[in-house]
Amino acid sequence: MNKTITILHTNDLHGNYDLIVRQAGYIKKRVRELKAQGESYLLVDGGDHLDMSINECLATDGHMHLEMLADVGYHAMSVGNNELLRSTPALIRKHSRESSIPWLLSNLVEGDGTPIGGMKETLLVTVDNGVKVGLFGATDQFEDLYENKHGFRNLETLTAIKKAVADLKAQGADVIVFLSHLGYGADVEMAKEVSGLVDVIVGAHSHTVLQSPVVESGVVIVQAGSHGQFVGELQLDLHIENGLHKIESFEGKLVEITLESEIDASMEAILEKGREETNEFLSEVLFTTREDLTHVDIIQLMADAVRDYWKSEVGIMYGGAAVDQGLESGDVTKGDVYNRCKSMHSPVLMELKGEQIARLIEDSFNGEVTSKQVYGNGFRPHGIPIGALAFSGVTCSHHDGIISDVKVNGESLVEEKVYRVGTGSPLLYEEVCGYSSVKGNTLIEVGKTEMVKDVFMNYLRACRENSVMLNL
Repeated sequence: MNKTITILHTNDLHGNYDLIVRQAGYIKKRVRELKAQGESYLLVDGGDHLDMSINECLATDGHMHLEMLADVGYHAMSVGNNELLRSTPALIRKHSRESSIPWLLSNLVEGDGTPIGGMKETLLVTVDNGVKVGLFGATDQFEDLYENKHGFRNLETLTAIKKAVADLKAQGADVIVFLSHLGYGADVEMAKEVSGLVDVIVGAHSHTVLQSPVVESGVVIVQAGSHGQFVGELQLDLHIENGLHKIESFEGKLVEITLESEIDASMEAILEKGREETNEFLSEVLFTTREDLTHVDIIQLMADAVRDYWKSEVGIMYGGAAVDQGLESGDVTKGDVYNRCKSMHSPVLMELKGEQIARLIEDSFNGEVTSKQVYGNGFRPHGIPIGALAFSGVTCSHHDGIISDVKVNGESLVEEKVYRVGTGSPLLYEEVCGYSSVKGNTLIEVGKTEMVKDVFMNYLRACRENSVMLNL
């Protein structure tokens, strides 16, 4: 018996609302066409639909995105790092329970081994022509980051995939589709391991534009770029007989979505409602400044904020924690901070030796170091320079390229002494920040429920409430 199914797929929206209202319009139109032709379809998303670095997503606590997914009518979505990394465990559980679209995740669980919130390890969808599609998802675990930050537990990914496939086969799945948030390179390698087990990998995470499917070890791999620019379409012609199936042929493509594409009215209404909530959320006044603040001033205040947060001897902040834009005198609102501090970094407390701090000061005047462009690792926008460092609790003299008279809280810096330093998570890793002197640091604690920009905003609120003048 031969049957056909069309898989429509998207991934990595990252809050590009100008295109999602148009992407939704195309998807709904295409679904209507398929139904009118008597064709069966499956609609899935590869994750990173929610992005808490985007004001509308943050201000609506992610619920606007849950409404959007439901409105388009997805059958399921994989769970990306943006659904996981920048939310609290409580919010992750809440989102996955409240979502009417199943969240699929097989290789990350609660500390006690149970599924996280309302997430599902597998899902069996029977489409209109009776084909039973087995779905499961897996995400990039970022080594042990989720274990340390959220208390979740990693499962070995290949083992989890094989278990998911076995469970779906036992449920009678005719075809197996893996919603992967591992990235294209990992998908290609994984295909070699799951040949004969998985039929299709719908990819995400790496933002790879695959204009046509790639076949590796008999596994069909597709991915639709990012930011709502494409809708992927994969048509499978299946031969199913006596419980066995075979993909006889397939055809895949990407449909480009542009600002000229038709807008979907109901999606636009959801967006407008979310933006009204966002404007109210962002209007809170945090502080009033009598003078204009430069980008350097903002980074210095952020260094003061993380030092105050951890009650540490030293605070350090990198220029890339905020876009290169100052603030005019007057009221500083929550929106002002979010529009400048777009990156999504956790506050961390670490230990550095005095000699490391001294070298960091020197490197902060080195253009080759400060101009390093940073991508991923929570930086927004991607490609922003890491920038020079601002120090709180540290003073020094700088003349003709020579650093001298370095003091920590008024006392001469001691090279062998260990100092407690408050900063942001990128400064933990040389390969992320580009400052080689951080190598060998000791991590003491990670702020698990707040980001650096939250710490900064709380600092400004406290200064206003206590009538504290900012020291710049």
